[in-house]
This record gives sequence, C-alpha cells and structure tokens, in this order.
Amino acid sequence: MAEEKGKKVKYEGAASYDDIIRRFEACGLVHVNTGKTRETFINPDFPDLLYILATDRISIFDIVLNARIHMKGAVLTAMTVYWLTNVFHDIPHHLVDYGANVGAYLPAKLVSSLSDKERFYIMKHMLVVKKTEVLKVEAIVRGFLTGSGLKDYKKSGMICGIELPTGLVDGSRLPDVEFTPSTKADYGEHDENISFDKAIEIIGEGAAIFVRDKSKDLYIRARDLAKDAGIIIADTKFELGVDKNGNIILIDEVLTPDSSRYWPEEQWLIAMAEGKTPPSLDKQLVRDAGAAAGVKDNHDWIPPIGLLKETSERYQQIFKRLVGKPLGQFWRENMGIMG
Repeated sequence: MAEEKGKKVKYEGAASYDDIIRRFEACGLVHVNTGKTRETFINPDFPDLLYILATDRISIFDIVLNARIHMKGAVLTAMTVYWLTNVFHDIPHHLVDYGANVGAYLPAKLVSSLSDKERFYIMKHMLVVKKTEVLKVEAIVRGFLTGSGLKDYKKSGMICGIELPTGLVDGSRLPDVEFTPSTKADYGEHDENISFDKAIEIIGEGAAIFVRDKSKDLYIRARDLAKDAGIIIADTKFELGVDKNGNIILIDEVLTPDSSRYWPEEQWLIAMAEGKTPPSLDKQLVRDAGAAAGVKDNHDWIPPIGLLKETSERYQQIFKRLVGKPLGQFWRENMGIMG
C-alpha cells in the first residue's frame, strides 16, 4: 500500500480494491504501491517493468472518496494509450504494452484463473510500462488562467514567479504558454507551486530545462489537435522519469481528464461573456458538490449516485470528442479488445 510517514494507507470500502490486490498477489504479482487512482504491481519474471492498474476511484482536494466512477479507469487508460501511440509516438515514453497484449506479461497462474469478465477488465484498465526513477517535479503547463494558478495570481499577480498582465479572470487565455512546476508531494501532502529556479534546485538545471521545453512542446501539440475537436486544454500535468539508460522519458497518465482541464470551446466563450468559470469535462461536478458539502472537514462524504453517473458520462464524452470515436470502438480498433 501507499506509505504515509511509515504508516500503511488503506482506502475505505468501494475505493479499497482489496479484492483485486489480493487476487493478483496470490497469482504471482507483487503489489508495490497504492496511489490516489492507480494500483502498481511488479512481476518477478519481468523485473524491469511495472504494471499499472487504473481504478475507478475518485479523489478531490487530495481526498480519496469512498466511491467509484464507472468507466473512469478505462477512460484514463485508453486516453493515455491514444496520446502515446497516436500523437506522441515520436516521443520517448514508458509505455511497453496495453490492451489485448497485456496477458503476455502476466503470470500463467493468473491468466489461467481469469474469467472472461476479469480478463477484459485487465485489458481495459492495465498498462505495462518501463520502470523509471520519477523526477520530483511535476511539469504543469498552462495556456489559460484557472485553478491554483488563479489563486496565486489573485494574491501576487504572478504564477510560479512569472508576472502576468493585470485584469485577468478565471478562464482568461494567457499571453504565452507557461511552464509552472510544482513539487511532487508524498501521499497525504499537497503539491506546491514552485518557481523554475526552485525546480532547478530539486532536479538540476539540465533536467529542469529539458522538462520545461519538452512539456511546453507536448502541450502545444495537444492544444492544437484538441482545438480541431472544439476542445480547449486549459492546463495539464506531465510527469517524467529517468530510465535505466539515463534518458528522461514521459511517464504516468498523459492528458487525461484527471491530469488536465478540458473545456468545450463553445461553453468557454459563453462563460467568458457571462463572467463565469468555464465548465470542465472531468470531475469538476464532484469537486463543486464536495466543496459545498464540506468534504475538506468531512472526509466521509459520498457523492450521490446521479452525480457519479453524470461524471462518468463526462469522462466518456471528452474521450469521444477528442479521439473521434467512442470508447468501445477504440478498444476494438486500437487496443485489440473484442469484448
């Protein structure tokens, strides 16, 4: 499980995934980490690889709720496959295999024990990736002002030490694409926005310059592609790691609704005209409801079923708009999943 100052962290009820963890471990996989969304395993037969299972867990304000959003993990997995194989195929990254090919990397004992339903679940939720040493800086890139960047701007007129023009509001387009790094906090702690100079202190000047330039390039490529689908990528978070050859490569989820803010362009225009915050195609509905319910003080709050269903529909909607095909079609045509 995830570690918090030497203590084991265990999520409650629907968020625990204890049944899957026990099943995998009994069949030869070793469970090495629980994140806010993902479970990570290793297979002694493939020591250079990690097995990342994207769950349907939902976290808001760094709080993992006792709830699941149907299809969320499948969307995160497929979205990462889409960006890495269809758009960023020329960028060094950690993805080794996915979809129908995952079974070739699993212990024979596990494969032989799976029902068809379980086999398809693994295909839709698991990625096989290279092990890396994760850089302790998260690469956040912003094209629009919102979220924590807006909070910093209201206090100081700057984001991460970058001075911005006066008069900007929630949803304003920034004059330039900005790299605004943050710390990569341990579980239970909050990421903090930092200056580029601080990023240099943490990972070194060469790595910091590489991460800044590469992440801005990736954002611009994604932003321009999304615009053709009528979608604005307001901001996104990339993670990078160092592989066994010393190369910095792209890792973790890529441009998913959990790591990015996606706004329908037509709704962004309306929001700007009305002085409102643009609606996001992600878990913003749950964030807003959780904030209103006082979830920061009451971690036992569980979103209503209708809210979870609507959020699931938003995740699937952004996938279809961006990729140009629904999730089921992408599974068949791009991931080899026929069920």
